Amino acid sequence: MEQPPDTTTNLFDHLSKELLYTILDHLNDDPFARKSLSQSCKSFHALEATHRTSLKPRRLEFLLPKTLHRYRSISHLDLTLCPCVDDATLKSLSLAWHSSLRSIDLSKSRLFSHVGLSALAVNCTCLVEIDLSNRPDLTDLAAKAIAEAVNLERLCLGRCKGITDLGIGCVAVRCSRLRHVGLRWCIRVTDFGVGLIAIKCKEIRSLDLSYLPITEKCLHHILQLEHLEDLVLEHCLGIEDHGLATLQASCKSMKMLNLSKCQNIGHIGIASLTSGAHNLEKLILSSSLSVTTDLAKCLQSFPRLRSVKLDSCLGTKSGLKAIGNLGASLKELNLSKCVGVTDENLPFLVQTHKDLEKLDITCCHTITHASISSLTNSCLRITSLRMESCSLVSREGFLFIGRCQLLEELDVTDTEIDDQGLQSISRCTKLSCLKLGICLMITDDGLKHIASSCSKLKHLDLYRSSRITDEGIVAAALGCPSLEVVNIAYNNNITDTSLESFSKCQKLELLKSEGALVFHQRVSQILLPSVSISRCWT
Repeated sequence: MEQPPDTTTNLFDHLSKELLYTILDHLNDDPFARKSLSQSCKSFHALEATHRTSLKPRRLEFLLPKTLHRYRSISHLDLTLCPCVDDATLKSLSLAWHSSLRSIDLSKSRLFSHVGLSALAVNCTCLVEIDLSNRPDLTDLAAKAIAEAVNLERLCLGRCKGITDLGIGCVAVRCSRLRHVGLRWCIRVTDFGVGLIAIKCKEIRSLDLSYLPITEKCLHHILQLEHLEDLVLEHCLGIEDHGLATLQASCKSMKMLNLSKCQNIGHIGIASLTSGAHNLEKLILSSSLSVTTDLAKCLQSFPRLRSVKLDSCLGTKSGLKAIGNLGASLKELNLSKCVGVTDENLPFLVQTHKDLEKLDITCCHTITHASISSLTNSCLRITSLRMESCSLVSREGFLFIGRCQLLEELDVTDTEIDDQGLQSISRCTKLSCLKLGICLMITDDGLKHIASSCSKLKHLDLYRSSRITDEGIVAAALGCPSLEVVNIAYNNNITDTSLESFSKCQKLELLKSEGALVFHQRVSQILLPSVSISRCWT
């Protein structure tokens, strides 16, 4: 008698590990799918453990000891949700992952000292990246411990206010392979320490010196770095025009320069800093100098310039118009809170820079629908438009936005947009972020237009848009299943009915509902456990 075929055989047993790992790679964007797979059977549970290389535990007790035993090949460890990491924890994980750990983020951890850092640096010989930001109590002893990680390539010490030139010197001497260094708010580091970094670490690509008490003395060494691409000098008030004028060095590799809040630097200093930097692509001058024709002439030297940020600057009419005459074709322009932006110069700017992809005109209170019409006629490739509090743009102005069908991000917070405007915007089917906070003219009808066409929407902000009710929210939740962040704060017309509709959004991560008439107990019953919920009325 013929035996029936064995139906208990697992067909996945015939697949190679490499093929199974490829399947797991395709599940990285969906943590629920990955978790479901690992829980389906013992073999998949073991397979997921050997395949995982990154870890972000929600609580410290999840990390020890079972996690250390289960996951043997962790290379990237994010501990930003674990503020209680201490020396013992660092020692344990450094022993468990001594041959695999390459990157660790300790920027939100508070209890470890130089002892734990020393164990980490000595045991994890493959460590190339460490983030120790927001630890003002760390001293030069911690910097000396870090220096034992001789293969380090990326180091972030933001707000480590206790570290001085001595500690930075230890790092510079031993960690010669450093490529990315962040010293933001390390206010005890001076020209001497920065100079040592520049002299000893020749491979540096990115350097953040924001808020340091440095002068132009250390810039001579910095500009001689052959591979330097990104230089951030935000709020370095010790650097002035007259000192920069004597600089002889030039950095041909520089691609990004951030001089925001450097109020003692003008167009002369910028010209000195960027001498020979023909590869410059991004220039950030936020809250610094006035936008004049002299500045525009300086920018003519950069044929590859693609991004300029002039937010919170004082712009002259002639200066802003001269920006339109740049030889380079800009892709990103930030004029947020820039005094002097008008219907006279903005249309000229967008007509000459037709390849613009990102434009920020937040709080440009003097522009009208004429500028929006010119913008949407000229810049059809635009993907991001921020125009919060453009108070003189009438309802008709928002009808033009529908022309920009590649738009992915739109911020019209605190404007006169109405349902007809939303109907026009619904033609932008690639929208992923839409901010409609304090838009008092929009109703459920307008939101339904968005819901019916913008299925890729991930971020929806309806903060204080008081005419939106459950009807509009339900339509948005059903039409936009990819929603990840929703803000319905201070909207008295939204109830538990809206929450029930959000239960269909499997990717929802954050729901902001302060001041909304929803009940916290119902929230926990309806939504997924992974959803973060801001405070509700109870």
